[in-house]
Amino acid sequence: MSLPPQPFPAILCAIFLATAIPLLAAPAAQEPGALPAWTELRSLQFRGGLRAFWNIGAPDREQAEREAVAHGFELVDLLNTYSDYPGKSREKIVPDGRNPWNKPPFFERIIRRNVQDMRGLSIFVHDIEFKFGGKISDLWKDPALRAASKAKTEEEFREAYYREWASWYTLPCAWAKERFPNTPVGIYGVQPFGRDYWGFERMNLEQLMKVHAADAIFWQYIDNAVDFSISSIYCFYDHPASLYYMAANVEENHRWMRAHGNKPVFAYVWLRYHDSNKNLKGRELDDYLVEAMAVLPYFYGARGLVLWGWEPEGKAPYYRTLPLFLRSLGRVADLSDKLGRAEMISEEPVHLLWRAKRPLVRKLRVGPAEWLVLVAYPWQPEGEEKVVPLVLGSTEYRLTVRGKHTEIYHVVEGRPTRIDMMP
Repeated sequence: MSLPPQPFPAILCAIFLATAIPLLAAPAAQEPGALPAWTELRSLQFRGGLRAFWNIGAPDREQAEREAVAHGFELVDLLNTYSDYPGKSREKIVPDGRNPWNKPPFFERIIRRNVQDMRGLSIFVHDIEFKFGGKISDLWKDPALRAASKAKTEEEFREAYYREWASWYTLPCAWAKERFPNTPVGIYGVQPFGRDYWGFERMNLEQLMKVHAADAIFWQYIDNAVDFSISSIYCFYDHPASLYYMAANVEENHRWMRAHGNKPVFAYVWLRYHDSNKNLKGRELDDYLVEAMAVLPYFYGARGLVLWGWEPEGKAPYYRTLPLFLRSLGRVADLSDKLGRAEMISEEPVHLLWRAKRPLVRKLRVGPAEWLVLVAYPWQPEGEEKVVPLVLGSTEYRLTVRGKHTEIYHVVEGRPTRIDMMP
């Protein structure tokens, strides 16, 4: 889960990695403030097929999980699939990144043993993260790879190469389903649209799709093995663009999944800045990002989010910002029966709004005269307000955004009502 963004990949080189992220933020001190008590956290009740999951590891995990479930979360079996902790890593599975036919002899044994030790919770997630590939034309010239593939042409080799690397993901999924036949299974580490940042800001749509073409091609070999896909939207910066980054990545993964069977997308989120940002790592997210992270995924196609974390030194509930996160997420839970059946209206892709620094707007139609609207304008300072004009059906509205808040409006029979967070 500690995958940092990488430079723009070659078409196969890192199909599920994010793009280069130079550090933008100034060094940050750890924020003050006592951790909340569980009694300070609001409870959630989701309907309409929407869900929220708790996936935080710590020494007091079991007690924290009981409290999380009592507050409306479901639990995740997250497996470091290739690990060999019992054997002190002597039989840890380490792909060489070049030859997918070179599985170690203990591949199946180690993975089945790891799967066997899981608990059978609400969903099962294989954490499998590694880079592989290169130019197919160069790989095709390698006699050992060509022989292993049994391919007669470069095109046959391409398909065999993809398919064999896919088996490093699909076999663990099959073995998890054997152990837990009624548990939905997915993968953290590969996505239909690999996590990106700078591509959205700097590329046109044609260039962006070309960069991510291999993601979609490779996912076709994985899709049948999983019950959902994951969009990882961990935050790297305290910057207004982070809202657009989160929304755009969920949007593109949902777009692919909707076009190929419509399996659900779950967004993985974290209440700390990613470790790859050396100036911010370990610090809790700023409040406006916490507020946004709790609701954006659901408005851009996700059917749920997974709150991840690893807190070896912490004491539950771990985060100063968790009350704010749950208050914001509560807006989704309270509207979940409507959100779950709402129709997403086709609009400009998020990255176009991002590049132009226009307001982030997402309109969902619940019925002929009922809408849910998300609107944010994180570029403005706290204390300022911006009026955002938009059209719903044939009627124009003017909705107000306060500072960096992520606003949700419920519009019924021409009357918009802002959905505020409960105290």
